[in-house]
Amino acid sequence: MRFNMRNISIDLYKLISSSLLFLLFSTLVTVGFVVTVTGGVSHLFQLDVHLSGIEMAISLAMFVSLPFLFGRFFYYFYLMVKRGRRLGIAVFCYQNLFNPFNFLLFPSLLNLYGHELRRRCLVSVILLIGIYGLVFFVGI
Repeated sequence: MRFNMRNISIDLYKLISSSLLFLLFSTLVTVGFVVTVTGGVSHLFQLDVHLSGIEMAISLAMFVSLPFLFGRFFYYFYLMVKRGRRLGIAVFCYQNLFNPFNFLLFPSLLNLYGHELRRRCLVSVILLIGIYGLVFFVGI
């Protein structure tokens, strides 16, 4: 099943399969951590241990994805500002209120290539907010 929005499509099969792979990864991390620390498998059947393993795997995913998503955002933002502007639109001008980050808010200032780069920037920001929101709500 596929949901299509204007610029972003969501494939539920890929989403569910990646979620199941993440749970498998967090289970393997938990098993490896518990066996390494305790030297036995007696603590593996406790729910608290598995919840801690899932939190640890989410934290690892967050620390790995943070530089990647920041780098992806700034790379595509640079390309959007450099090549994605319409003709006659300067980087600092009154149309974008003298702020280059307003190119993300005003798509009328961009050409077709700029619209694609804007979508990629927004996907990076949404993923970053989603990961940090997940860590925040799991931590509470």
